[in-house]
Amino acid sequence: MKANITYINHSGFLMEWDNCYFLFDYYNGQIPSLDNNKMLVVFVSHGHGDHFNPDIFELYKEHSKITYLISSDIKLNERAKLKHGITEEIWELIKIVRPYQEYELFDEDKNKILIKTLKSTDSGVAFIIEYCEKTIYHAGDLNLWVWMGEDKQFNNDMRAKFNKEISRLENTTLDIAFAPLDPRQEEWYGLGMDALLNSANVRYMFPMHFWEKPEIIQKYNKDSEAIKSSAIIMDVGKQGQSWSLEI
Repeated sequence: MKANITYINHSGFLMEWDNCYFLFDYYNGQIPSLDNNKMLVVFVSHGHGDHFNPDIFELYKEHSKITYLISSDIKLNERAKLKHGITEEIWELIKIVRPYQEYELFDEDKNKILIKTLKSTDSGVAFIIEYCEKTIYHAGDLNLWVWMGEDKQFNNDMRAKFNKEISRLENTTLDIAFAPLDPRQEEWYGLGMDALLNSANVRYMFPMHFWEKPEIIQKYNKDSEAIKSSAIIMDVGKQGQSWSLEI
């Protein structure tokens, strides 16, 4: 089965399948032109400004076969709906998602899209998507956010929270995974990705959230030869970069 993947920016990716698209955590950059005959599923892991842009609701004007999965930390009350231009028609297409839940969609050929959620260690959720016998993982901001400047108590609590979540992926095969690799964490930048690769069986890993410093991916590849095992760490370098993968 082929998946076409385009890096948009930061944690934003577009996946194109035969019958549908998955758009993850768009906040800026150029979304490729879309086939309006295909279903579009828009995933928003949480409300931080580098993961959520209300412009996604404009997509409905050109793409009526759309479903939004919006994390519950984004409060879409009546005032917010008015501000973001969410009409009643668009509201009917929105699913509010919470941690540790399952949601079902179906593409045009009645293939099930099963979405499971984990609880982020920062805000919102991470997504696990099962589709046509393939499993896709988008972490959002679920990561081992330990920092050199934080105290021991904070970092120990973070490790406990992260380990609890990542253990839910133990021995799971993830055909494609999108996960943070953040250079701001200095020497601890790769701990979250290490843990994910040690827990799950990842085929293709797309680093993200690297703040315009793609060279951190080459550094990680060099630093972690023993960790990555059979996973292919994708060299994400520039906005608009795309790949066609047989998975």
